[in-house]
Formats: sequence, C-alpha cells, structure tokens
Amino acid sequence: MSYRFHVHRTQPAFRLVTLRDADFPAEARVEDWRFTVERERADTNPDVARLVDETGYCLFKIGMSFDEISEGQIGS
Repeated sequence: MSYRFHVHRTQPAFRLVTLRDADFPAEARVEDWRFTVERERADTNPDVARLVDETGYCLFKIGMSFDEISEGQIGS
C-alpha cells in the first residue's frame, strides 16, 4: 500500500496525504496541490496511515505554534 504526499501550492505549510489509487478528496481541488513523494506504509507515520485508512486522507500543517493551540484553532 502506497501513500501520496502533496503540498498546497499557495499555503505550503499544509500537507495532504492520500492512498496511491484513491480519488482526490471531494473537499479539495486537485489544482491547489502539488504532488511531492510517494511512500510505502512502512515509511509513513502510523498516525498518518491510520487517518488515511479511516477517512481517505490526512491533512496536516507543518510549523504550528503553541499559540495556535491556546487560541483554540485546533480541533480535538
């Protein structure tokens, strides 16, 4: 099983991971994302792989601050 990693074109802190042969998430526009790398399950963070398996994708942000947590910008 392979996972495809994408970076948002205008907000590069955001990353999207999908299964190799899966449809792109309906909530996302393909043209907003740039493919970066494909990784096997063994080379993918277990939490990321679990979310992709459960929901069809994993969306996350690189470089968050502790202020974002305290300001309630992160869902539980």
